[in-house]
Amino acid sequence: MSNKVEMIGKRFGRLIVIRESSQRLSGVIAWDCLCDCGKIKSIVGKSMRNGMTKSCGCLQAETISKLLTTHGMKGSETYNVWVSMIQRCTNPKNSRYKDYGGRNIAVCQKWLKFENFFKDMGTKPQGLTIERRNNNLGYFKENCSWNTYLVQAKNQRIRKDNSTGITGVGWNKRLKKYRVRITANQKKYHIGVFDNLEDAKIARSDAELKYWGRDYVRK
Repeated sequence: MSNKVEMIGKRFGRLIVIRESSQRLSGVIAWDCLCDCGKIKSIVGKSMRNGMTKSCGCLQAETISKLLTTHGMKGSETYNVWVSMIQRCTNPKNSRYKDYGGRNIAVCQKWLKFENFFKDMGTKPQGLTIERRNNNLGYFKENCSWNTYLVQAKNQRIRKDNSTGITGVGWNKRLKKYRVRITANQKKYHIGVFDNLEDAKIARSDAELKYWGRDYVRK
């Protein structure tokens, strides 16, 4: 028996569900929704049912335009993190939108107000950045923490075009070899190419030890 919740015809905020989407988002059934603004967007049902998503993104964009005002912290590192977080989740023109708003990663309604974000997260510690513990969920208190770029790199999701299932290890069709890469301190390093997957996995583990340190090595 299917556990699929029927959604067609239901309204969630500005959204009306018009059909089941032909695509899956992170392996989950998605629904094509018509927003009151006229845009059609594919959205996961749970995100609408729990109130996390109420529009195609236009509601957040309208709210943000009213919130970007001076309140004593504008220009601070904490404020800039907040602005960047919202922009990549709501602004299709943002260079990182496709990896955030484009895959339905949203900022919770509470955090659309900077004061609430600051109350939950506090001042951004020097050298740290905001991280989502579960990369398939959005930005809200229980899913976020201040952490190093190294931890973020270790926890980054596997690319959709990755055929090996191992972060940083991919198949190069032209060379017919496995290519190994790693990101550390916001820089990408090419480790090398290998004939078999096992050698590539070992090279990736060695690179994690070299660039991330013993505390960050995959267990």
